[in-house]
Amino acid sequence: MTTAGLDDLRNRLYEAYATQHVGCRGGGAAALVYRRDIRPLLPAPAAGPVVDLGCGRGELVRLLQADGFDAEGIDISPEQVALAHAAGVARVRQGDFRAILAAQPAHYAAVTANDLLEHLTKPEVLRTFDDVAAALAPGGIFVGRVPNAVSPIGGHIQAGDFTHNTSFTAHSIRQLAAAAGFDSVLAHSSPPVAHGLASAARVMVWQVVSACYRIALAAETGVLRGHIVTQNLTFVARKGAVIMKPAKT
Repeated sequence: MTTAGLDDLRNRLYEAYATQHVGCRGGGAAALVYRRDIRPLLPAPAAGPVVDLGCGRGELVRLLQADGFDAEGIDISPEQVALAHAAGVARVRQGDFRAILAAQPAHYAAVTANDLLEHLTKPEVLRTFDDVAAALAPGGIFVGRVPNAVSPIGGHIQAGDFTHNTSFTAHSIRQLAAAAGFDSVLAHSSPPVAHGLASAARVMVWQVVSACYRIALAAETGVLRGHIVTQNLTFVARKGAVIMKPAKT
């Protein structure tokens, strides 16, 4: 697809992204995922500002602010940004996240990007890792959630949105982070969250099914541990701190 064709596709589908694809569900699920998968990976609020890339209706920005973070968000969809403002999340802007990253070198303590990177082409993904690394202060972290290509049912996520271009594995995330100069990266599974009897039953079923998937992968690959089989995976990449050399005497 040409650049012009890709831009046209994005413009048409993102213009009404909330009503045509995402829907207008409440933020209860987002809060559960934030508390389990994202908040434990973040630094203390006093570490510095946080920006959420592809923030949608601003659910994560709201949760970060409620926890005391100096948080803002940016999204390409004008409809999503309007919904965020209508919900009282004022620090959400419409535009290209690359611009906000380029304008703030070595500024952020953390950058988050949930359900964003899959919308980009492969060159754009690597450039995003570069841009995030440049915008993070020394010791800053990059937290993201992406579709997991290893998942036997990952196509439900990856093919469920026509704007998706790329899927990932824990290995490819480590490859990208290393190429962008991050000091370390860890990947985690994103299983269902228990928040009631029905969801607790789902979690129990998933634990049995996912164990079978991991056994099958171990048999196929010969690697016994570390397989992530959930539809999404969450990663955290850390930018190395600057080491001050002692002055010569």
